[in-house]
Amino acid sequence: MRALIVDDSPTARAQARVALDEAATNAGVFFDVDEADGGVEALRVLASCDVDLLIVDLHMPGVHGLEVLAFWHRRGGDASRQAIVVSTQVSGRDKEKALEMGTVLFVEKPVSVTAIAAVVASVAGRVKP
Repeated sequence: MRALIVDDSPTARAQARVALDEAATNAGVFFDVDEADGGVEALRVLASCDVDLLIVDLHMPGVHGLEVLAFWHRRGGDASRQAIVVSTQVSGRDKEKALEMGTVLFVEKPVSVTAIAAVVASVAGRVKP
C-alpha cells in the first residue's frame, strides 16, 4: 500500500511519518510512504501513482489542501482509499467539502504523535492491501 503525507511543515511531516510507521507496525500493515512539501509536489506524486492513504494539511501556500483532495478524489481508484486532514483550523465549509471527497478524519494541529498514530491505525485498518 502507498501513503502520501502532504504538509509544508517538515516537522508536521516527520510527526505524521513516525505515527504512520508506528500505526502500520501495530496493525501489521506496510506502507510505501511518499512526502510532499506542498500542494504542487503532491499533485505530481498523485498524477504518477495510486495512493491508498492521503494525509494532507489544508492551509499551504500555492495549492490548497482541498485542491489536492479534489485531484485525488477525481482520480478515483479503490473505494477503500482513505484521507486524513491535519490542519491548524478547519472551517465548517472546508470540512464539508473534504468529507465529500473521502476524508474520514480530521486532526487539529498541534497533535501528539500518539494521537496521530491512533488515527492512522484506525484508517490503516480500513485500507485493504
